[in-house]
Amino acid sequence: MIRSSSKHLTLLALLCLSGSVLFAPSPAFSQQASEESPQTGESASPDAETPDAETPPAVAGDETEPAAAAGDGIDAGQDELDEAAILRFDAKSARELEAVERLLQTAIKKGLSGENASFAKKMLGSVLLQKSQQLIAAMGQTAGNRNRAIQLRDEALRTLEDALKNDPELVEAHLLVARLNMLPGGDKDAITAATSSAIDLLADNPVERSAAYLLRALTWGPGNEDKRLADLDAAIKDDPKNREALQARAAVRLQNQDVAGAIEDMERVLAEDPTNLQVAQTVVQKLADLDRVDDALKLLSKALEAKPSEGLYRMRAILYRMQLKEEEALADLNKALAMQPQDPISLLQRAEISVARNNLQAAKDDLRAAERIAPGVAAAEQAIFVRCLIAIEEGRMADAINEMKTLIDRDPTNDGRKLQLANLYLQDDRPRQAIEVLSAILDRDPTNVSVLRSRADAYLSVGDHDKAIEDYERAIKVAGDDSTNYDLSGILNNLAWVLATSPQDSVRDGARSVELGERAVELTDGKEPHILSTLAAGYAEMGNFEKAIQWSSKAVEVGKEQEHEQLQQLEEELEQYRAGKPWREKQETEENAVPILSPEDLIDT
Repeated sequence: MIRSSSKHLTLLALLCLSGSVLFAPSPAFSQQASEESPQTGESASPDAETPDAETPPAVAGDETEPAAAAGDGIDAGQDELDEAAILRFDAKSARELEAVERLLQTAIKKGLSGENASFAKKMLGSVLLQKSQQLIAAMGQTAGNRNRAIQLRDEALRTLEDALKNDPELVEAHLLVARLNMLPGGDKDAITAATSSAIDLLADNPVERSAAYLLRALTWGPGNEDKRLADLDAAIKDDPKNREALQARAAVRLQNQDVAGAIEDMERVLAEDPTNLQVAQTVVQKLADLDRVDDALKLLSKALEAKPSEGLYRMRAILYRMQLKEEEALADLNKALAMQPQDPISLLQRAEISVARNNLQAAKDDLRAAERIAPGVAAAEQAIFVRCLIAIEEGRMADAINEMKTLIDRDPTNDGRKLQLANLYLQDDRPRQAIEVLSAILDRDPTNVSVLRSRADAYLSVGDHDKAIEDYERAIKVAGDDSTNYDLSGILNNLAWVLATSPQDSVRDGARSVELGERAVELTDGKEPHILSTLAAGYAEMGNFEKAIQWSSKAVEVGKEQEHEQLQQLEEELEQYRAGKPWREKQETEENAVPILSPEDLIDT
């Protein structure tokens, strides 16, 4: 070894060291590999060249006192340091890196002073960092061998610890320690310590420090929400375009009911990435859950202004449908299909709207097109529901009932679907089957107002007025004065009607009927002919035919203006009251005895 070239070799090694830190391959994490079930052990890919088990690992950062310098003033470990610097330039494989590591350890142990000692430790930290990266890459090649993945992770963490003992300023090593500890079984305190060190070292690199702040924010557990939010604020201050930090802060703000702040963050995310449907869907769903549909619509509209997308149009159409704005929803679905004509989801959405608009042919065309584009969509819940709606409109009640049963079989806990099935039974003159379904729901949820009202209607259909009254009274008690979430006027009206018109003397109560009828008229602003008719029936039951004629006349008048379907009965009631007679009515629906055949029972002819 030529002593006079040592300074040149040191400079060459410094360049090599810089390159190894700046251009070392990014770590390949595989959380899946570390979480899957253990299998028989497999070594990593040969390319990774993990250290041989037989080779005793060098002890980085050995605290043993270095040997004394050579008598001629040259460091005793200079030869090994120079040789390590030469080998480091081309060292890539695990074996080559270990050779450099051993030389550096020997050089340090023999003795280095001043700049040489500092340089050797820097180089050793760089080598160990690269070695840890190879171990991490090998984790992704363990093919589900959990034990092997854990071994590699632990070895990588030990290697990184040694790297940081030699060079505490290795930012990437700190971040790798944090990320490895984020895997199952990791140490959260270690994550906090590592990210905090990285944040301190990245004072002059705000973009990378932003990522470190985000990483630390994700580790704060319950009770540290303020620290999490502070780190996210810092991350966004360092890098206003850090979409992950903006998304995370939006989630925290939504959790804290800061909807305005969350929307602001999500607008910034979508401004950077307008087609990010996952982000849009997350915040839109949360806003919908909070009954902030208008805010969700504004957010989507801003995103669409930035960059139109079929997915965002489809999403906005769903929100419009939640607000019963079918025209706006249809317009958005048409735009979505103009951009992507082969989108079966948009076709099914449009088919539903077409059914509501009594355009059955258009609904059928869209349904067939969706099934032709993606044959599997025929089994999708939305396709089944569209077929159910079409069958209802065409009067094929048995087919509609079978489709609804299919949906319920897929989700037996969905009481909403069961309520729809009960209503289909009622439409098909099968009130006793409806009562059976509704009773099963009420066994689990005895305060379900909608179900109580439906079962009361069903009891009326079979002439069981006592049970109908009991269910109506329970529904009114639960609903209270809430006419926003419940059809309170309808419940009040039906109860008032049976109390005024039942042929059973023990059931009728004219005073209570008038009380309920007046509330129902007030809730509907006197614009519903059948409700005006009910109030008239209550007064007739009390013997006040002057009032009965007054309200019945108004019911007929409004009914004519609206071309009400029950206009003939309204006129008959008025004539009855003019004759000084109360109205009596008892429905007894004749049960539809035709069996409902399942699709499996039908013979294809």
